[in-house]
Amino acid sequence: METGRRFAIEPVRATRTFEAAIEHLTEAIERAGLRGGDRLPNEGALAEQLGISKPTLRQALRVLELSGLVEVRRGKSGGVFVVSDLVPAVAIFTAVKLEENAAVDVLRARRVLERAVVHEAMHVATADDLVELSRTADLLERHLGERASVMRADAMFHRALVRACRNETIRAAMRGVARGLSPIRDAYSGGLAYDRKTLDVHRRQLEAMRARDRDRLETILDEHFRMLETQFARGIGRRWSDLFSSRSRRG
Repeated sequence: METGRRFAIEPVRATRTFEAAIEHLTEAIERAGLRGGDRLPNEGALAEQLGISKPTLRQALRVLELSGLVEVRRGKSGGVFVVSDLVPAVAIFTAVKLEENAAVDVLRARRVLERAVVHEAMHVATADDLVELSRTADLLERHLGERASVMRADAMFHRALVRACRNETIRAAMRGVARGLSPIRDAYSGGLAYDRKTLDVHRRQLEAMRARDRDRLETILDEHFRMLETQFARGIGRRWSDLFSSRSRRG
């Protein structure tokens, strides 16, 4: 920290860890008397003090960015910085709902659009397209344990699927979905077990596409979509069924 004031934060002990982290961070900033430009501890230290995972911390920090309280800067000279001396509680509450609703919208849209992309690719992909998809899975496997590289390989897999459709309108639609998914994946996916499961799903999806097995592909896609949806729901203290079941979508 670049201030003489002491920053102390209480660990989170609550069911809705995501919202509790926001509350504890805000209280700690106020209690320390931090001002615009002051720097908070790094993400690792903040997550440890709060007793939460880094993905949950990043989600909380994004909400505080939306509310105008902090700014997260990337790179060697980056960090978490206080932006405003005062942010009304209503601004934070609004940012929480905005973040949750936007993430749910993106994850639901992904189910509709990515499913259509995969089925289209299954019918029109060439042998070269399938080789390229297999190559991205190989890259993911080669870099297991390296978070940034795994995320790049995963993104390459999905872009290769879209290219295989040979449709510019589909590509434009999926670019929007990819932009919305990126921060959600960054906050909620990750870890060696999760990445290995991602690799396994990619491999099985490719096998089903090669076999033109529509029913098997549907089962695999549902499993794939649920991975990130479940992580997101758990991170904000909700059940998957509350957010993504057929009944919740009708509501």
